[in-house]
Amino acid sequence: MLGIVPKLQQYICAWNFWPAFMKKFMMSKKGPFTIFFWTPLAKWGISIANIGDMRKPVEQVNTLQQCVITLTGLLFTRWCFIIRPRVYNLVLCNFCMAQTGIYQLYRKHSQGKLFTK
Repeated sequence: MLGIVPKLQQYICAWNFWPAFMKKFMMSKKGPFTIFFWTPLAKWGISIANIGDMRKPVEQVNTLQQCVITLTGLLFTRWCFIIRPRVYNLVLCNFCMAQTGIYQLYRKHSQGKLFTK
C-alpha cells in the first residue's frame, strides 16, 4: 500500500467500536477515504454560494463565472454516469450546480444585461 490514506483507513477501521455498517461504508469504494466522498461536499459549497448570490443585484453577477458554473455542472453531470463507481450524490450536486448557473444567466438575460461584465 502506497500513501498515508490506506494506512489511516486500516488504522481507523481497526477500532472495535465501529458498527458493522459503518466499517463496511468506510472500507467501500465510495467511503470517506476516497475522492468520491469529498468531491460532492466541495461542489455543494459552490451551489450553495450561488444560491446565496441570487439575493445580489443582477449587475453584480458575473456572466463569465456563471457560464463556467453552468458548463462545469452540465459536463460533469454527464461524466458522473461514465465513471465507476457511480456516485449519485455527485450527479445531483453537478446537476444543481448547472441549474443555479442557468438561473443566474436567465436573471441577467431577462434584465438585458447578459453581455455586460
